Amino acid sequence: MKEIVLRSLSGLLYVFLIIGSALFSETLFYSVIAVFSGLALLEFLRLQELNSPIPYLFLLLLWMQCVFQFLPQSVLNVLLVLVVLINCYFGINLFQLPLKSFSRKFSFLAALFYIVGSSYFISALVQIDSSFGVWPVLFVYFAIWTNNSFAYLVGRLLGKKALFPSISPKKTWEGFWGGLVFTLLLSYLIYMRQSVYSIWFFIGVGFLISVFATLGDLVQSKFKRLKAVKDSGSLIPGHGGFFDRMDSILFSAPLIYSLFLFIKYVS
Repeated sequence: MKEIVLRSLSGLLYVFLIIGSALFSETLFYSVIAVFSGLALLEFLRLQELNSPIPYLFLLLLWMQCVFQFLPQSVLNVLLVLVVLINCYFGINLFQLPLKSFSRKFSFLAALFYIVGSSYFISALVQIDSSFGVWPVLFVYFAIWTNNSFAYLVGRLLGKKALFPSISPKKTWEGFWGGLVFTLLLSYLIYMRQSVYSIWFFIGVGFLISVFATLGDLVQSKFKRLKAVKDSGSLIPGHGGFFDRMDSILFSAPLIYSLFLFIKYVS
């Protein structure tokens, strides 16, 4: 009982800091994401047994870009392509059996683009359209939290068939479908509160977020399984580390940002 209360309180604090900072100030939100990402980066580098200041300097540079917006769009487009490519590679690599460790050089690239680069596009969702402000990133966060929460609950209640037994034996297909259904329901409810995008946009984005959030969780689980550890850290009581908490948003944000960017320029 004590562990459940501790897990709930730490989870609520994490959610409060994300939502509160986003609603209070864009700069504060960028800073909160940078701090959380820095802690996730610290855990990732420890997990990969790497020790380099370069990823932290890159994180600082991208935080400055969020605040001051001094990099040309062409550079950001290249960054987006690199981040999406490496995240897609990790998603495809889930199907590679037997599990194989990544080289140190590739792990370093993962730190730069999978962790730091992806974290930039969490913040960049705030800047995708000035008329919408913070709602795109909050929509993505709420959809991920809904998916992960109901995937866990439905999986615990009804789960029988393992989703990816070689990487995460406790995840089930029943849990995945449960998370997807409730994410789509959330997307529909948000659609009912706005008049800009069609219902098919929200259903499509909700579907993609559910899939990407699940893949992000599995990618992070594979990193942990390769190192034979249960959690990436212990900074969040009851939840493990910040890498554990950010796995879904790190994987999802660049891909959803790409979708928003595509729709913005096409329309």
